[in-house]
Amino acid sequence: LTAIITYIDLLGEPGLGEEKKREYLEVLRKKSNRLKILIEDLFEISKASSRSVTLQIMDVDLCNLIRQACLELEDRIEAAGLDFRFDLPAEKTILPLDSQKTYRIFDNLFSNIIKYALPGTRVYISLKDYGSYAEAELKNISASEISMDPNDLTERFVRGDDSRNTEGSGLGLAIVKSFTELQGGTMHIETDGDLFKVYLQFFRPGPTDNDIGGNQQQDQENAGYSGSPSSQNLQNRQSCPPPFKYPNPGTMPQDRKKRTNKEQRQDVLKRKLRRS
Repeated sequence: LTAIITYIDLLGEPGLGEEKKREYLEVLRKKSNRLKILIEDLFEISKASSRSVTLQIMDVDLCNLIRQACLELEDRIEAAGLDFRFDLPAEKTILPLDSQKTYRIFDNLFSNIIKYALPGTRVYISLKDYGSYAEAELKNISASEISMDPNDLTERFVRGDDSRNTEGSGLGLAIVKSFTELQGGTMHIETDGDLFKVYLQFFRPGPTDNDIGGNQQQDQENAGYSGSPSSQNLQNRQSCPPPFKYPNPGTMPQDRKKRTNKEQRQDVLKRKLRRS
């Protein structure tokens, strides 16, 4: 938004050449589109956090959905020099999910990998069907060191490289977590050096505790016993996750710094553009 305001002011300066006008208008177009996407993402995650989203649950083949999400990003994957390796079941993996929300989950995860994975490395995507639930695992090598707590990566406006030099908004993983939990699933992130791993679990409705031979809690304990990294989440999945709690806008120190330095940044940007 600061850049948009600055370029609008520059366009109003007298004696500005046509070439500079076209250059500034192109920057305005890009910044406006990015701001539009950011606002839409904010609406999405706000609705998901408040549980005000209506889900369209249907039988979804998770294997086919993962392949389709990857296919749509094929050009970007190739441009990033990444080699995606899949380990998916030969048979369909049908789960009761919202197809659009689930597609958004994997689209965000793949986009996150494309932005932050080390170029020229392999990315591993696997899907395992355990009967009462299915677990997807995504692994990639990060181009930058991941120094923060993995649990903090799903907070709003957080990026693992601690920089503002990438096109990401910092909302991608937060949306993934919200949409996963909204459908009764769990999300777990692990880091091992530069290795970044995401685990997603989606559940099938099972028999109640009173049914003969059926105990949902026992299924969850078995899932944790099988080596699942998020067994604690599995055991607590019946309780609805609480809404996210975030600090009020403008209360963080970095927010106050941005406001006090806003005019200074605009002046610096103007001077650079005039010299160019």
